[in-house]
Amino acid sequence: MSTPSTPSTPSAESTPAPATEQPEATEQPETTEATEQPEATESPAQAAPPSRYSLGTFPNMFRSMFVIGLFVLALVAVVPRITQVQRPAVDAAGKASQVAAQTAWPVQLPQGLGEGWVPTVATYAPGTEKVPTFTTVWTTPSGADIALKQAVGATQGWVARSVDDGEAAGTVTVSGRAFERFVASDAGQVAYVVRGEGARGLTLVASGTAPEDELKAFVAALARVTPAAGVTPTPSTTTG
Repeated sequence: MSTPSTPSTPSAESTPAPATEQPEATEQPETTEATEQPEATESPAQAAPPSRYSLGTFPNMFRSMFVIGLFVLALVAVVPRITQVQRPAVDAAGKASQVAAQTAWPVQLPQGLGEGWVPTVATYAPGTEKVPTFTTVWTTPSGADIALKQAVGATQGWVARSVDDGEAAGTVTVSGRAFERFVASDAGQVAYVVRGEGARGLTLVASGTAPEDELKAFVAALARVTPAAGVTPTPSTTTG
């Protein structure tokens, strides 16, 4: 009985060839190239160039400022400018009637001034040197102010302060009534004064920056007011 001459040859040929070539089926360079493809789309050559306007050149900034300036000028032209504050009117006549009844003073107010004259202040309180003072302030047609101060037992200091420390400038007669005239040049103010007779007489000062023809019209219209009914006079302020 004979033994086969080449038993090892068939075992070498029976090993499948693809088993030894399996690592060659997946090549790493191909995988690397697949992941690097998105980077090719981000190439700087494909980015959009920046706008020249976004670079902030001087001509562009100048045009922007010019447009803003035109807009501001348009707003200034449209919005009304307020030259003075309009103060609300007060009931000067009502306050004068109450003060006249309370003090028994011959309180006076202008009557029938017409349009453009507006009372804006009416107070009764201690004034200069604690002298009780009834004060009204009126806006004139020219837009200026005239203050009317009235007090019994007025002191020289009270008068000086009421005329804004103006200098005596003679007298003036308006509607048959004589007034002392004072001029405060620094303040641009003219004042007319009627001094009360005796220690309990009523002193009246009309002063302001209004034109003097308005001041004359104001004092020409002064008339005594009627005291309010039902008000008991205060003994310390009554004339006697």
